Amino acid sequence: MKRRTYLAALSAAAVAGCTGAPVTGGGDGETTAGPTTTTKSRTSNGPTTGDRTTNERPWFRYAIDGVRTADAPLEEVTMDARVTREFSVDHPARLEVSFTNTADEERTFVFGSLVPWDGLWGQHQSADATMLLAPDDGVVPDGTSDDCWQATDGVALPEVMREETVDPGATVRGEFAVLAAHDSDQCHPHGTYRFEKDNYLESGWWFELDLVPLVEG
Repeated sequence: MKRRTYLAALSAAAVAGCTGAPVTGGGDGETTAGPTTTTKSRTSNGPTTGDRTTNERPWFRYAIDGVRTADAPLEEVTMDARVTREFSVDHPARLEVSFTNTADEERTFVFGSLVPWDGLWGQHQSADATMLLAPDDGVVPDGTSDDCWQATDGVALPEVMREETVDPGATVRGEFAVLAAHDSDQCHPHGTYRFEKDNYLESGWWFELDLVPLVEG
């Protein structure tokens, strides 16, 4: 059986159960000040934007050409997903998910095993393919295989919940490497991938990204 990578529980305040709505009470969380963009947004890192990397070969055979997000599941909250680094011959793309408390008071939220997002698997909307958001370097390969950035193994998350207190106007972020899942039948077919959690903050949330082919010119 293949080795599987297990991510440890990230907080002593973790409790068993499903993700839920804001709760009262404390718990110090690491936050980054400043709100991000509003939801239902589209960020574009597509092939018409020019070079997407610095001091690197900019071209790769595919690229992420936009991210669409659903409305935030709670009032006085904004959520966003955006590409922070595109694919290159040297590294996979990276994607950031951010959660901002826009209220004028601190609030405590209940997330899953990763804050603010642990919906790591995105399904292609028409092909039998799965995309993985790797939260650390444990399954990131040293290089591509047949021009494909594919995870070296699976990822398993602990079944826990985390409480995180977010200051007014503060943002918590998670950043991930974008890979084809290690057991995906196809490696990064072009099209739309949807990342979704029905029970996220009790209401559910999703985002989609478009993967497009590029032609070297």
